Amino acid sequence: MSFDMKKLTPKWIAIGVGVLVVIVVAVVMAMPKHLSGSYSHTTDLLFVKATDTLKFDGSTVTEYADGEKTNTGTYTLKGDQLEIKVGDYSMTATVSDDKKSFTVQHADGLADLARGMKYSLDK
Repeated sequence: MSFDMKKLTPKWIAIGVGVLVVIVVAVVMAMPKHLSGSYSHTTDLLFVKATDTLKFDGSTVTEYADGEKTNTGTYTLKGDQLEIKVGDYSMTATVSDDKKSFTVQHADGLADLARGMKYSLDK
């Protein structure tokens, strides 16, 4: 079965391009712009174990230290870059492709001690 190039009219080319544009826009629009759920990191230091949890809901984030609410704030997600503003500090992190974890890249002040820490989605 061969394809006859003479049947490929400008009308069919325009229809094909239009369908392709609609598909690309639909895929981009369907990509999640927010995180959802709780992500936690547990630190063991000498005889002390501490768990920091960030709960994402819509465009807000709430921080819990060992289950106790400590701060609230906002965040933005652009591609794999997560920017969080909670309380008096800001933090940037890189989100994994499957969005089941993120790793802190930088934070303000003492919060920068979290650099390199990986937060994982709670089950």
